[in-house]
Amino acid sequence: MKKESFDSLLGKVKSSKIKIPIQKVVSEKESILNNSKQFSFYIDVDLLKRLKTKALEEDRSIKDIINSSIEDYLSF
Repeated sequence: MKKESFDSLLGKVKSSKIKIPIQKVVSEKESILNNSKQFSFYIDVDLLKRLKTKALEEDRSIKDIINSSIEDYLSF
């Protein structure tokens, strides 16, 4: 790379403004107020398809079905 083109590129970088990504940050207090906590896990692809279908049929959220299922499991 020629020195002139490198200097030109360096000048462009120095003159450009840095774009800072904007993220939504949810505080622990906000999560506690909603009485929920994010939890991630892996699920079989076919099982997830069946779960989504059932949720659509019953007009319920997947979250609601999972929470109800866990409640039922823990009540034994």
